[in-house]
Amino acid sequence: MLYRLMDVGSLMDIMEIFRSHSNDISFIMGALANTKRIELMYTLCKGQNTFKELQTATGLGKTALAHHLALLVDAGLIQRAERGHYEMSQDAREFLEVIGKTYADSKRKREAEVAKRANYIQKIHTKEIHTMKDLDVKIVELESMHVASAQAIGESPEDKAWNKMRAWAEPRGLLEDLEEHPVFGFDNPEPSPGQKEYGYEFWMKVGPEEEAEGDIKMKEFQGGLYAVTTCNLKEELESEFFKKNGCLESWKKIVEWVKSSKYTMGCHQCLERAHDPGGSVDELILDLYCPIVK
Repeated sequence: MLYRLMDVGSLMDIMEIFRSHSNDISFIMGALANTKRIELMYTLCKGQNTFKELQTATGLGKTALAHHLALLVDAGLIQRAERGHYEMSQDAREFLEVIGKTYADSKRKREAEVAKRANYIQKIHTKEIHTMKDLDVKIVELESMHVASAQAIGESPEDKAWNKMRAWAEPRGLLEDLEEHPVFGFDNPEPSPGQKEYGYEFWMKVGPEEEAEGDIKMKEFQGGLYAVTTCNLKEELESEFFKKNGCLESWKKIVEWVKSSKYTMGCHQCLERAHDPGGSVDELILDLYCPIVK
């Protein structure tokens, strides 16, 4: 297998095998180049399965499943076991182990994870989601921060503002650690009744050495006390409240909570922050920061 060659041979030895056996290697790689077939391999890596069990696991019809299984068998990645069961071949286990380890250590995986975080933040702040019914509030004090700022104005300014921030932050590696460099967003200027255009601004916490560049400005945020609630925004755009009012219902709820509490509304900036960027797209989470004073 490939990992053995890498232990004892050189890259030239490996490339010679690729050259000499290009058709066969291409056939094997092609057999894996399908998400359903990878799903089949994942199911079989846990043990033998019958045709019916594989059909249940993948949701494939009989004809489609038979086609995918035949390709994997021909490639030597799975084999038919006794009593109508299928199992993964030992060659496949070693082959996939090498691919998995290589990908896990790759720059591409790191870039994919950064892109996932960036896309998550973009979905959050364009409000493609729905608020939770229950309101759970915690009090948080944000420290002062040196922030990079990107702003845009239009009918959907969130995308434009985020693209500016992303183009600046991603090459600097700032999206790799969103705990160290949290991202906040807010309307600026806020929507006006009857007006389609409004503004949106992103802030990213950065070190004091960062300086303004192009569309990116540097600002000093003095921090402050906040009442914070977390929203699951999956169906927000479809909610009657959003259609009628054009805003998140949880913002209304947290403002009402502040008015009924021992706190009063503060004058520092309202903020929105994407939470758990590694989460599922179906479970997009947003923290709402409502400014308060004692």
